[in-house]
This record gives sequence, structure tokens and C-alpha cells, in this order.
Amino acid sequence: MTPLPQSIRQTSIYVAGHRGLVGSAVLRALDTGGCERLITRSHSDLELGDRRAVEEFFAAEKPEIVLLCAAKVGGIAANNDYPAEFIHENLAIQSNVIHAAWQSGVQRLLFLGSSCIYPRDCPQPIRE
Repeated sequence: MTPLPQSIRQTSIYVAGHRGLVGSAVLRALDTGGCERLITRSHSDLELGDRRAVEEFFAAEKPEIVLLCAAKVGGIAANNDYPAEFIHENLAIQSNVIHAAWQSGVQRLLFLGSSCIYPRDCPQPIRE
């Protein structure tokens, strides 16, 4: 990967969900691209479903860019068995992070959403 522009490399970037599949790839790309001010927090350090905790985090860290890759995930069966729990927790995470970013004057926010729609062990390529 080619280095990112200096203006991005020196900007504070918060990657929410940095331990997940998408977030870890995003974090790796930013690190490889030379970003110097990456901010991460594990789920045990920051509960994104807790509005007050998220607001306090944003006030303290003051990220300039937010990459929202965090979500409650669990596979097709869990999504099917607990749909209300999944949407409730994911909407809380999204709402809290987006609102705190707006409140704290974040310059840019990228929200990455995905869904669990294909079985893990299906023949490839999948026929649509």
C-alpha cells in the first residue's frame, strides 16, 4: 500500500470495532499507510452502547476522523434467533458514536455497515 497523504497520517483517527473482521483490516491498512495517531478501544475498555461513556471518550480523545466498524455480530443463527437484541444493540452503538462525533466536532465519519446473509460453509462461487 502506498503511504497516505501527510494530512491524513497526522490526523487523529478513531477506529471503532478494530478487533472485528472489517475493523482489523481497516486498522492494518491505516497503520501500513503510515498513520501516526490511531485511536482504538476494546469492548472491555469502552462500551459503545453506553451513551455517557461514548460522549466522555470523544470529549477526552477528540478524534478528527471516526471509522465506525463496530457492531454486534453472531452469524445467521444468532441473527435469526435474536433479531430484536441485535438491532437494538447495533442501533445504540451507531446512534451513540455518530451523535458523539457530531457533538465533538469530528471532521469526517465513515460508517461501515454489513449484514450476515450467506452461510459460512456454502459452495463457492455462490449462485445468486
